[in-house]
Formats: sequence, structure tokens, C-alpha cells
Amino acid sequence: MSIRRMTMGTGYRYLMSSVARSDEATRASGLTGYYAVTGTPPGWFLGAGLAGLRGGAGVEPGSQVSEEQLWRMLGMLQDPVTGEQLGRPPTGQGMVFVDHLGRVRKAKQSVAGFDLTFSAPKSVSVAWALADEPTRARIQAAHRRALQAVIAYGEAQVFATRTGHAGAISEDVRGVVATAFDHWDSRAGDPQLHTHVVVLNRVQSVVDGKWRTLDSKALFRAAVGMSELYNGVLADELTRDLEWAWAPESRARSAEPKWEVDGVGKELREEFSQRSSVIERAKDELVEAFVASHGRQPIAREVIALRQQATLATREVKQVKSLAELVRSWRARARDFIGDDQQAWVAHLAGGHTQKLVTARDLGDGILADAATLVVGKVADKRSTFTRANLLAEAHRQLHGVRFATPADRIDVAERTATLAADRAVMLTPAEAVHAPEHLRRPDGSSMLRARNSEVYATQELLDAEARLLAAGQATDAPTVTTSVAAKLGRMLMPGKEHVLSPEQAHAVATVVTSGRRLDVLVGAAGTGKSTTMAGVRAAWEAEHGPGSVVGLAPSAAAAEVLADAVGVPTENTAKWISEHRSLPEREARLREYAARLAGAYPSQATRQLQLQARAELAAYRRWALRRGQLVIVDEASMAATKDLDHITAAATKAGAKVLLVGDWAQLSPVQAGGAFKLLADAAGQGVATLHDVRRFRHEWERDATLRLRVGDITVAEEYAAHGRVESGARADMLDLLFDAWLTDQRAGRSSLMVAADADTVHELNARSQAWRLNAGEVMQDGIRCGDGTVVGVGDVVVTRLNVRALTTGHGWVKNGDDWVVTASGTDGSLRVTRPSNGAAAVLPAEYVREHVELGYASTAHRAQGRTVDTAHAYVTSTTLREPLYVMTSRGREANRLYVDTAHEPESATTHGDGEHVEPLEVLRKAIANSGSDLAAHEVRRQERARLRQTLHTTQRLIPALHDPPGPDQLGREI
Repeated sequence: MSIRRMTMGTGYRYLMSSVARSDEATRASGLTGYYAVTGTPPGWFLGAGLAGLRGGAGVEPGSQVSEEQLWRMLGMLQDPVTGEQLGRPPTGQGMVFVDHLGRVRKAKQSVAGFDLTFSAPKSVSVAWALADEPTRARIQAAHRRALQAVIAYGEAQVFATRTGHAGAISEDVRGVVATAFDHWDSRAGDPQLHTHVVVLNRVQSVVDGKWRTLDSKALFRAAVGMSELYNGVLADELTRDLEWAWAPESRARSAEPKWEVDGVGKELREEFSQRSSVIERAKDELVEAFVASHGRQPIAREVIALRQQATLATREVKQVKSLAELVRSWRARARDFIGDDQQAWVAHLAGGHTQKLVTARDLGDGILADAATLVVGKVADKRSTFTRANLLAEAHRQLHGVRFATPADRIDVAERTATLAADRAVMLTPAEAVHAPEHLRRPDGSSMLRARNSEVYATQELLDAEARLLAAGQATDAPTVTTSVAAKLGRMLMPGKEHVLSPEQAHAVATVVTSGRRLDVLVGAAGTGKSTTMAGVRAAWEAEHGPGSVVGLAPSAAAAEVLADAVGVPTENTAKWISEHRSLPEREARLREYAARLAGAYPSQATRQLQLQARAELAAYRRWALRRGQLVIVDEASMAATKDLDHITAAATKAGAKVLLVGDWAQLSPVQAGGAFKLLADAAGQGVATLHDVRRFRHEWERDATLRLRVGDITVAEEYAAHGRVESGARADMLDLLFDAWLTDQRAGRSSLMVAADADTVHELNARSQAWRLNAGEVMQDGIRCGDGTVVGVGDVVVTRLNVRALTTGHGWVKNGDDWVVTASGTDGSLRVTRPSNGAAAVLPAEYVREHVELGYASTAHRAQGRTVDTAHAYVTSTTLREPLYVMTSRGREANRLYVDTAHEPESATTHGDGEHVEPLEVLRKAIANSGSDLAAHEVRRQERARLRQTLHTTQRLIPALHDPPGPDQLGREI
């Protein structure tokens, strides 16, 4: 299930555009009646909130929705039947105004509703497309029952409205007013059974019956769990009705498996997961004609014009088809995979599940307690703090392999598991400071002064780890460098560098090496010279403590290699170091055993061999052990997990060593629970070593702009636009411009980077790059197929995605994130690759190629962090967050250009209309304003306490205004 906001006056056209004409619809009987009719069935009403329409007379669930009724809902926020205004009428629609800087701005569009799109897994859609008509109807009925179960659950547990000053009161609602539109295919014409459930942004409060705005925060907070619930209930319904079995499959870019119908093969599913569209195919034909007539490839802006021409030319081609026509085309495409008797093939999927369907009574608290431990462990591993919604979503994921008898059974088990999981965590949200009056309490006794299930949790284990890190940051008994050495820093030439430290860098080095803190922090914005500063720290430390006294660590093997080059010391990734460090007790035991055996051994060849083994073991022990006086530098520390930093710091403290964390809290967070770096930097206050002088960029304005973006100053968006760094338009056009600009830079000899925050865009940019190089003859046509379906040929740029130390290069080993150029391919599926940076070569076995090799022309923001190039070209959408945007805008020395998608549709496959265009600067402002960083549990606890103080302040004014004046004892206490 995906969610899309629908602003006033938009959305209803694309929902109505495919609905069968009324004269045909009147002759159709039920869903199966639309098999031969051009178009899809008309929308239908659903939701318990329908009872409040028509002045309380209600609207019948399942009744048909007319175009006029949908317009009243989405265009006017009115009762779809009577036209009565529901709640406060929208204001400012279509208006413009002049802001405080004298700029003409559009008024913000009101949200009319939310498109909750329930899309069946691809295996279900494929089986539905190829089944006989009765089976198809049963599959669609199961899909409907699943989405109705989710909407009903949302009405009981999720949907709410907020009233009072600053929305202090969260009130339950009588249900939602929604319409559902069933669709058959994806935007590319592939089978994709899905339903758009449009939830009106007006709900009726159970307290006073008034119509108010839906609490969208509560909806979005619960969206993932609702999506997982839909997948689980759909699987249950299909198993109960058709006896289908389900199988988990791993995904390339996710640790979570996806569940598909057992027996619907991957190749068949991929055949029906095409990314192309009618417009793109027509555009490609126009490009071919352009090349034939002009003798050259069109430039990016010419391609955009050709796509616009293709859009006009294909309007007639895009006429809505009947399901019968679609099924005929789908069956023709499936013939090469499963033959002609496709209905029998679907029938054979039945009978795969033979076990009894589970009820809630079948699972006792002991079983669920084990599940709850797993749930809280998985959630806490990914984020430092979490809500019940996070626990509930994970509970649903863990239950995907269980088939339940009814939706109520699945919901009951998931809720009980989430409750048990929450009991294993620490609630960071304080208890209520005000005893709410009876009429501000829900039927279950919970207070309306707090949104349902909004409490925030953390594990005690993480809180303890953060506390130990904070204590280490305050302790000042660590080794230091004498002031006589520190005084020479301004004149010290850095190892491997051609310049001395700047005054700011020298001051930062002196602060670190003389502080005596067990755990120190060096904060530097992008481009401030953190690498040079770390080289200065190493030089100063070794001048005092001798060679080998500095150890380098980084969260990834690739970052560790960069650190080694910058600082000139042996480095390792944190995971490997921690693993080896934990094995030191076993190494100590082996060393004692060697010593005992050698103590009484006579000189012999066997003794000599034993001595060599003992020396190797001792060398390994010393490599992974810390000793007094050492300094451990952890680079890119903002991307290091809190538990990893805790282990490293504890080991250093025990050995009498010091730890220095280097990074930038404004850049990307770790994939595991993090936030410790910023917590420690904030705790150090004015005493933290900080680099402010940005030295990377050629243009002075860009140095200042990145610092403003870094701290969330949304007005800097205008700065990028004023300097010509912003392009805007539809996705395809922006990718054309981005690729063309990157290619121009490459041809000019500049190091250039294409970067996006999401993996799908990176995949598409990689495909464009490869296609161009194939056409130019720079890559061989034949190649090796990788796991994501890409065929890699000689000449291609690829990236490896797994650390394998056994795959050596002569200058190291194969790492996750390494870039390579393919120089040869083997008949067994292997690839010979070389590093463009130093020419080091490796042979990647066929199995590694299939699973862990991708095209490497473009990069995600995560992989780009730490890189510096001449120019960077970044794709930006309405879902981009500040941290990846900051990374993407700070890679290029000469220029960083932004290509803003002003009509972004995250679920493009099930979006059938043109996206609503937003002003590009509005997209940038939203990205800059929205932080996605993982905050430490201690910081979240502080925020929760501050929020409660504000709530108390609001409530003390609110309660007397709404109810009888309370006595002093009712006001509770302030925190």
C-alpha cells in the first residue's frame, strides 16, 4: 500500500478517465461483467464514515460513485451526494501572494484527500491475468476483502482528527469517507491488480459529530504497518480460498524478503514488470529518425522536445482497453514461459498449502514472547528510537510466513506481539503530566491529549551504550600530546601532503591531541579538509607516542581505504575490527597453549614450525589489540552505529588508549541505530574541535550555500536557482538533462558524478549510460547477466557490492563500493576487472557477478559520501531529505547541479495520470526543511520531555476553556 496526497481539484480526472462509459456500464453485471467492456468498473463507496453523509441518512457502502460526486469530494470537500460543505471550506485555492521578500508565490494547495493504493504482489497479478474468469473473480474478491480489512483496521486504530489549540486533542472518528477504483494494469500496460482508495480529508469526530480534517501524521506513521497488513491478509484470503502456498524471496536492495505465490517463477514476473511506456517507445523511434536525418545523436533538450512530440502523437494510442484485450496480450507474452494452457497452469497453483489455518487462540503468550523479542531486536537494530507503529510493522513482517484463518486473527496476533515488544523497551515519552478529564479520554481509557500509539521507545541496551559514550566524552584521563609538540603544528608538513595545516586546522588538531578526553569528536562540514586535519593529528600523535601509535577505522571498507590514503596508517572497517577484537580471548588462549608447548620443547623442525605459528598468532593478536598510548581514529563516524562506537570506546578505555570520532552530523546516518556522533558533539559544546572553513569549492557563494543548506536554511534554495544550478521538469526530462551534462563533463576530461538518493533512479541512469556507450561502441554488446537483470560487457563501469578479502587485487582486495572497469569476461560467467584509479586487477567469480555486481556509472548518495569530484549532477524529488541533498550538493569542486523533478510520483507503475507539477524551489525548500537523521535516544527523550512541557502549558489554558475549571490537583505537575 502506498500513500499519495491529493490536492484540491486534482486526481479525480485520472480516476474517472479509465472508467467504462455509462451505457456500457449499465449492461455490465458485477466485476466479471467488465471483462469485455472498454475500461474499468466505476468507483464504489466504502468506509464507516459514509453513515454521516446526507445529513445522517448515510450512503450505502459499495454503491457507485459518479464523476460529479467525486468532484464534490476532491474539488470542494463537500458531501458527495448533497453538496453540503463538510467542515471548514478550503481557502486560498489558486491564489498568489507576495512574500516578505517581495516574491510572488502561489498559495499552498489544500489537501483534499489521500490516495491509498493497494497493489497486489506481482505473482498475484500475473496469476490473476492468466486465470480463467471465475478464478480471476475469486482473486479480485480476495484483494477487495484484504483492502477492506485494512481500512476497517485503520478506522479502529489509526484514523483520527485533532482539535484544540495547536491540535492538542486527538479525537477518534466515526470512520472515513472513501471511494475505491479498481484498475487492471500498470502504467506500462503490464498486469497489476490494484485499487485506488481515495480517503476524503474530512472525518466526523466521535466527540461532537463535527467534520474536521484527518490527522495525516497518524496516517503516515501507520502506513508501513497497514501495507504489511494488506499483504498478509491478501495471502491469507488467497490461501483460504485457492489453497495457494507462498515463498519468501531475497531482494537486492533490502534485507527484508518479499513473499510471492509459490510456483509463479521470477522470469515470468520480470516479463510483466516492464519499465517502458508507450511514450518512451515512441520517443525512441523519433530519436532514431533524428539520427538518420541529422547524422548525430540529439542533445538532451532536443530529446525533451522529441518526447513532447511523442506525447502528442500517442494520445490516441493510449485509449483505455478492455480487460479482454489486455488478457489476450498478456497471454501472448506468457506463452514462451508457460505454454498455451495457461488457465491450467494457474489451476495447478492450488493445493500448495496443506496446513491448518492458524487462529489467534493457537498462539500462546510463550510463542508470541519469542516473536516479540525478535521484533524489538530487529527494529532496535535499524533505529535508535521507535514507536509502536514500527514494532507493529515488524510484527506483521515476521508473521508473513503464517497463514491465518481470518483478518481478525492476524490483527490480534500482531497487536499482542507489538505490545509484548513494547514491554521489552523503555518508553522515552514521559507519563502524562495532566490527568485528563473523563470527556478527554477514549473508551479504552487513554488520554486524547496524546495521539494514539505516538509514544517513543528505545532499548535499555542502547540507552546504556549512549550513557557510556557520554561518560567517555567527559572523562579526561586519556593520553595526550605535550604542548611542546602541539606548538609546532602550524609549521608541520603533513605526511604525504604538499601543504601545512591552516590555522583553523592546526587549532583543531591541538584541541584534540591535548584535551585528554577518552572519547573526542572532530566535526567538519563537507569540504573543510577533515582528511588533512586527520593527517595532522597522526603526525602530532606519533611525534609524541611513536610510529604505529595511530589506528584507523571507518564504517565501510571503502571509507577505510580512503582514510588509509589520507592519513597514511593501516586502517580497517569497524565490523571487521570488532569481530577480530572479540576473538582476542581465544587468541590469548592459543598463545598460552603455544607457550606451554614451547617451554619444554627440544630444538627440532617441529619446534621451529611451532615457533613460526606462535609468532604469526602473536602478530595477529597485536594487530587487533589496543595498547596504552594509542589513538583510534574513526572516520565517517556519523555513519557508525552507536553499538559499534560503544564497543570501540570500551576497548580503548580498557587499554588506556584514546578514540577520536571524525565526521559531520549533517551528513548521512548509519543503516543501523545511530545518532551518537551528534549527541557527543552537542554534549561537548563549545569545546568540540570544529572545522568551519570550506575549502573544496571554487565559487565563494557555494561555500556559504552548502553551510546554510547543512543547517536547514530553506532560503538557500533561491541562491542555487540564482546561480543557474537548478533545472526543473518531469522525471524523464530531468534524467535526460542530467545524463547529457554528465556526459559533456566526461568528454571534457572532468571527473563527474551522477547521484540520486534512491536506487531505482541510479539503476535508470546506469542503464542510460550503458546504452549510450553501447551505441558509441565503447562497450561490447555481449556480456554477463547480473542478478538485477543487467548484462555487463567489456568496457562497462561496474561496482562491487560485497567485501570478499579472498578476491585480491595486488593492491588490496575486492570491497563493497569499489568501482571497476570490465576488461574481459569468461565463458563461465566470471569477469576480469581493473580499478580505474590504480590499475589493480581482479577476477570476479561467476557467482559473485550474479549476486554482487551492478553497473557503476551513477551513485547513490550513501556511496557518494566522502567522494570529491570536479562536477556533480544530482536528481532531486519531493521525497528527498536534507542529509542526502547536502551530500549531493557538496561533492563537486567546480559545480554541483540540481535536477528537480516537479511532478514526482513514487509509485509510478500504479499512477495513471500526469503528476501535479510543483514549483522547483518549493521542492528544494521541502527537502532542505525535512531531516531524516537518526537522533540518539537521549536527545529524543529530551525532546519528548520538552514536548510534554509544551502540552502541559497548552492544556492548562485549554481545559478551563472547554470544561469546568479544574482544581489545582487536577493540573498535575510540570516536568
